[in-house]
Amino acid sequence: MRSTTAAPALLVLALLVGVTGCSDHSTDNADPTIAPATSSAPTNGTPKPSSTASPRESASPFLADTSADDGGQGSGNGLGLTGVRVAHHPGFDRVVFDLGGTGTPGWRVEYTTRPRYDGSGEPVRLKGTVYLQVFLRGMGFPDDIGIAPYGDSTTRLPGTGTRGIAEIVPGGVFEGDQQAFIGLTGAKRPFRAFALANPARVVVDVRDS
Repeated sequence: MRSTTAAPALLVLALLVGVTGCSDHSTDNADPTIAPATSSAPTNGTPKPSSTASPRESASPFLADTSADDGGQGSGNGLGLTGVRVAHHPGFDRVVFDLGGTGTPGWRVEYTTRPRYDGSGEPVRLKGTVYLQVFLRGMGFPDDIGIAPYGDSTTRLPGTGTRGIAEIVPGGVFEGDQQAFIGLTGAKRPFRAFALANPARVVVDVRDS
């Protein structure tokens, strides 16, 4: 009698175990087309870096030399110089020419031994031992584009906070080009130039050693 009574009980117990085991693995058959959610948030509280580095982030060290850097003629002839900024970043000094108006800037930057104004040919006196001549292209005359000229022939901007920029002369517009000069201390050093948008500006980086 004892063995007959135990059999149904064992059968019930086996069925319960089987049901429990199936419920533990029910997620194994989830829809494989639904990917699990992932988060791009960092675990240490530091913002996730952008997928494309800015010029500031990627420029130290940067590939450059002392030959002329030509960025073309630009387009529109509706730009005007609104400001000049300088700063030092690891490995290089930076000069930013802020632009207003419409169009796309071009540029040409090169070393010159005798800084002179286009048109008049007058010598430009500024601090420094070597000089970069900057042509900002795609520019318009202030009266035509409605942007007041930035400074005049007497304007001089110090290279405060930089390691190798002595002084900057913003210059003026002549035949669609804004001419400017950057006076550097020491010998010629590699440099590069490029344009950025929103807002428009032309950047000149000079290696600091």
